[in-house]
Amino acid sequence: MGRSLVPQMSPTISSWIQGLILTAHSRQSSSNPGVERSVCGVAELGPLHHLQKRRDLSAILSGIALVFGFIVLPAAYYFVYSLQSLELNSLDLWRCIYLNASANTFVMVAAARSSGRLDRQINLVLSSVIMAHGAVAFLTLALRIYYSNQLMFVAALVSVAAAMALLLMRRQFHKRRAALLGGWHPIAAKLRVDFDHLDSPPVDLRIYDMILTTTAEPPTGWADAVTHAMLAGKPIRHVAEYIEEEHGIVSVEHFHLEHLPVGGLTSYQARKRAMDVFLVLIGLPIAALFLALGALAVLVTMGRPIFFIQSRVGLGGRVFRMYKLRSMRSPRQSVEEVATLKGDARVTPIGVWLRRFRVDELPQLWNVLKGDMSIIGPRPEQPVLTEQYREELPAFAYRSLVRPGITGWAQVRAGYAADLQETKVKLSYDLFYLKNFSFSLDLQIMVRTIGTLLTGNGVR
Repeated sequence: MGRSLVPQMSPTISSWIQGLILTAHSRQSSSNPGVERSVCGVAELGPLHHLQKRRDLSAILSGIALVFGFIVLPAAYYFVYSLQSLELNSLDLWRCIYLNASANTFVMVAAARSSGRLDRQINLVLSSVIMAHGAVAFLTLALRIYYSNQLMFVAALVSVAAAMALLLMRRQFHKRRAALLGGWHPIAAKLRVDFDHLDSPPVDLRIYDMILTTTAEPPTGWADAVTHAMLAGKPIRHVAEYIEEEHGIVSVEHFHLEHLPVGGLTSYQARKRAMDVFLVLIGLPIAALFLALGALAVLVTMGRPIFFIQSRVGLGGRVFRMYKLRSMRSPRQSVEEVATLKGDARVTPIGVWLRRFRVDELPQLWNVLKGDMSIIGPRPEQPVLTEQYREELPAFAYRSLVRPGITGWAQVRAGYAADLQETKVKLSYDLFYLKNFSFSLDLQIMVRTIGTLLTGNGVR
């Protein structure tokens, strides 16, 4: 399993927010004691205390968003304008500033009150940015008021950055709590979230962050409580499905074709293809510089050939030629030598550094432009290994439903695979990606990829 790549918050900020939450919570404790339970001998706050603590956190983060959005940001925007010595009507200037600051505030409050899976929170943030700043652009054009392209662009970036910071705060301080309905199932022991196993209705399930069930339908007597929770916006999930999302991995043995969202696969691939080409063209100047330096290092230390070209299996099972900078002393000769082992003696000293920072993968940007690969997707395998894995793991064939990628969910969570067992683990992550593909999940993969580049995890 991959470790979290989310940066830790400053101890000063962390202790300050914790103090606010504890102060607000202590004021409620005497009047609303709630229910307490003990797990492993440690007393925990009951669901009512948890509800109040969640509300306190939402209120505190929303307050921070309002202060930052309506006081700090307008002052900062005005300061930047004053440095440019622009002669503008003061009313027009402040109208423009507060219109953009209002969009910032809307996005930050949405982030402060969001909950659930990280990629879905990111999706909510991005949707809020488009909605809020799109509304600003529409009002500006409709009312024909003064506007600044630079300010609108900067404000949109500020919304994304500030909202992500609030997401970090919320995920660090909000410990979710679930209600588990139905008979006990051993798989519930894998839950990472605090939960109360409820077996006797009625209980107001709206005080929980989510409701998990061990059966396909709500247990007898819980229908009304579950309905009220759904109307309050609480997610209702089967415990196995939630654990799958919580771990970011699916069971290969229990995976079926109907689990794949085939209906939206074609349109998503088309949009993603356009995004791939755009990102490659934008990043090409920087990538070309590192590629030239890497190629020169290979030429000086190992001589020719500079590139390593190998057949790989791509979209629809089509075989294509994949390009890499050479990082080994000799080409692979047999099936047994195909997989690169940890500490492989064939990797040269300069090859270690090329692999460490993934510079050897940069030639694959050409594969992306040609349409053989995507920036994000399952890593492509060699034809002989693909046939072998399909015989042992039939679900391996589903990987060819999308273009293979330079990086991917399995790559950042499980690293490289050198044998069948490791390949099975990576396949579990690949199937999770196929089942849940989205731009927000792609963004999360990109962030994790940057973390992998900085830490060097998974290098062989």
